[in-house]
Amino acid sequence: MTEALHFKSDEMDFSPMHGDASGKAACCELIGPKISKTIDAGIAIYDDCSIERTVNYDEAAVVLSGTYRILWGEDYSRTIEAKFGDVIWLTKGTRLKYQGDKAKVFYARYPVDWSSRSESMEGVKPLTEVYHFRSTDMIYSQIQIHAGGFASTCSLVTSEISKTIAATIATYNESSADWTTEYDQVSICLGGVLRIRTGENYSRTINAKFGDVVWLPKGTPLKYEGDKGIMFFVPYPVDWRLRSQPHRPKPWPASVR
Repeated sequence: MTEALHFKSDEMDFSPMHGDASGKAACCELIGPKISKTIDAGIAIYDDCSIERTVNYDEAAVVLSGTYRILWGEDYSRTIEAKFGDVIWLTKGTRLKYQGDKAKVFYARYPVDWSSRSESMEGVKPLTEVYHFRSTDMIYSQIQIHAGGFASTCSLVTSEISKTIAATIATYNESSADWTTEYDQVSICLGGVLRIRTGENYSRTINAKFGDVVWLPKGTPLKYEGDKGIMFFVPYPVDWRLRSQPHRPKPWPASVR
């Protein structure tokens, strides 16, 4: 098992991608097969470019800055424009164009080895349409009420629409919640400071700030803390909670447009 990893935003290196796409397209690959057996993750930049593909992965993404645009549907007749804090969900078999205006986007994909797979996408139908979760429509519920301070979550991608990865936004402020991950998880800080204490006797502290990415393999013991911390979490598998708590009721859905 790999240990918890902290990728600091100001230390990330971006490499050009899709040189034939015009404009600027670049990527910083963070999580891949050398680290993970499940989730692939990184940060991409799209500016005045257009990247056309039929995806061979499931993807959950959150916008960090700029305007992120996805064209899809018949003859690319449908358009999603996402701003900071908006979350996009799309599934394997979706034919689309990635575009953006100075857009910076964090993405998490399943499977981890999608880029080395050569299977044909012809005839593969996406499990769902492309979902756009607007940050202004998200509804949060308080969690860990005995942990002090305040902590909340907004469940976005659940087993209702996904067979692989989930996606949630959580907040932690002056709280301390003990946890052991029952999943592989990659996350990115969207605001404030998210503090993760892990290691023997919680001796290691990760202070994640805006744009920092954290990798937590399954079985990691930790404490979630924070100072107005906002975090976008992507765990695998999507049904990890139902596997350990099979009688737990379904979460309230977020508004989707």
